[in-house]
Amino acid sequence: MTPRVKLNEWDTLSAELRRFGDTGDVTVADDRIHIDFGSAYIEVTKDGTLRTGMPLHDFAHANTAVIVLDHDTGTLTVEADTVTYTFRRPGG
Repeated sequence: MTPRVKLNEWDTLSAELRRFGDTGDVTVADDRIHIDFGSAYIEVTKDGTLRTGMPLHDFAHANTAVIVLDHDTGTLTVEADTVTYTFRRPGG
């Protein structure tokens, strides 16, 4: 099953992001989670901001509503009222 996690479910989101980032360097603080994959990164803050970066583009979105993590395919999808964005973990 692919987890759909709301940002206000911080403990669940933290656990899922740690799992998603198991091939990277995961840093967890009280108000943010940062995953560095070397050539790309993801950062989610407790206040609802998600940032990603990779060689060809960066992405940032405030007021993130739901994060969908597909551990099998290595994707993290942001679903919000005005945007849907998918980050693909380097190496799958």
